[in-house]
Amino acid sequence: MMTKISLYTCVRNGIYFDYHVVEMVKHHLPLVDEIIVFDGNSTDGTREALEHIHPKVKIFSEDWGEPEGQEWFAEFKNLARQRCTGDWCILLDPDEFIPEWEFARLKKAINESCQPIIRLEWIHFYGNYRVYNANPSKKRWAEYKFQVHKNLPEMKVWGDGSNIRLGDEDYENTVSSERFVCHHFGLVRWASRLRQKLRIVGKIKQRSFSLMKLPGLIFNILPYNWFDRDFLSDLAIYNGPLIEPVRRNPSEFTRDKMKLHKYLCSRRQEPSNNNH
Repeated sequence: MMTKISLYTCVRNGIYFDYHVVEMVKHHLPLVDEIIVFDGNSTDGTREALEHIHPKVKIFSEDWGEPEGQEWFAEFKNLARQRCTGDWCILLDPDEFIPEWEFARLKKAINESCQPIIRLEWIHFYGNYRVYNANPSKKRWAEYKFQVHKNLPEMKVWGDGSNIRLGDEDYENTVSSERFVCHHFGLVRWASRLRQKLRIVGKIKQRSFSLMKLPGLIFNILPYNWFDRDFLSDLAIYNGPLIEPVRRNPSEFTRDKMKLHKYLCSRRQEPSNNNH
C-alpha cells in the first residue's frame, strides 16, 4: 500500500509579494496526494488564483494577526500541519520547489524510511534562475532544512517556522541519511517587493514593528539593488538542471533582466548564454 503524502504551505498576498505560489502549487501536484494551503486572508487575489487549480488543493483562510516575533511563523504553520491527512507531510513555503527529478526517489525514501524526518538541501537562487548564492552560510542562510516528516502528533514546526522536529528529540536520532534538493526562489522576485519583504522579515526578527506599515509605493520608488555588495562576491552561475516550471516559463523566474548572469559571465570572461 502506497503512503499518502500531504504538502502544506502558508501564504498571505503571495501574488503581490511575488512568491511564484501558483507555479509552486501546480509543480508539486504529481508528488503529493493533497496540498493544504493556509491563506492569511489575502486581499490580492491569491486565494482566487489557487482555489480552482486541482481538487488536491485544499484552502482555508484565517486572519493571522500581527507578528510578535519569529515564532509567529511557526504558529500558523502548525495550524496548517494539523489539517494534513497524509501518512507523511512536506512543509514548503510558496517559493520553494522540490525538483521533479527528485519525486520518485523521495517517494521511495518515504515508503522505506526507518526515520521520521527527511532533510532537504537548498539552492538559493538570486535575481534569476541562472544565478545562486554559493556561500549561503556567510549570511546565515539555511544550507538545509528538516521539512519532510512522518505525520505524528508529536511533530511540530518550531523556531522561525523553517523546520519540523519530533517533540524535543535530537535530529541525529530522527533524521534519515538520505538527502534531497530544494530550489529556493525567495530572492527571485520583483525588486520592489523583495526590498519590502526583507524589511518586514527584518523587523519581525528584531521584534520591531513600529515601521512595518510603510506603503508599497515607497519600495516601488526605492527598490532592491541587485548588485548589493553584501552578496555580490558570493554569487555564482548555476549550470545544473532546471525545474519544469523554469523551463516552461523562464520569465516567471527572472526578475533582474538577467543582469547578474551577464555580470558573472563577464567577470569570468565567458560569453553570456541565456539559453534554457
